Amino acid sequence: MVFFLIQNKISGGVPKVFGHQMYIVLSGSMNPTFDTGSTVFVKPKEPEEIQPGDVITYTGLDDKRSLTTHRVVDIDRSDPQNIQFITKGDANEVTDPSPVSGDRLVGTVSFAIPYLGYLLNYGQTKQGMLVLVIVPGVFLILTELHKLYAAAKISKEEEEAEASETAEEKEAREKEENFNSGFWH
Repeated sequence: MVFFLIQNKISGGVPKVFGHQMYIVLSGSMNPTFDTGSTVFVKPKEPEEIQPGDVITYTGLDDKRSLTTHRVVDIDRSDPQNIQFITKGDANEVTDPSPVSGDRLVGTVSFAIPYLGYLLNYGQTKQGMLVLVIVPGVFLILTELHKLYAAAKISKEEEEAEASETAEEKEAREKEENFNSGFWH
């Protein structure tokens, strides 16, 4: 997830994972379906594909950067060119004041991961990058360097043991190898 956030930060777009856009839930209007701080994964859909009961993400009426994720409770299909969704947050008592036109639809929520949004937000800070990316990266590099050093040390010890073999031991080993190779052929 951190990789996708870094990629997003570089590209400047919405983070995507396997065709799903990732958004962090900022309010509790959809409790208990998902809590504040959850990350929702939104799959783009056409307005015609939406059914009552679907949880959709849509842009604000005036501000296209403002997003809302609510449940569709009814659909007005009287004008096929302009489908309207009546939405409501699961924690809200009444429907949203304005219908959502199909051109404002971002997609439907496929799934949500509770509280991941807090971690992802932290990962976008300088301190979070350090803790979640740089420190583990340095740890992995040091671990691999240690493994390489240990392997080189074992190889060197084997070479030294082979070099310190006496002439008599070497002759006995060669005889045994020749006997074994001749015996098994």
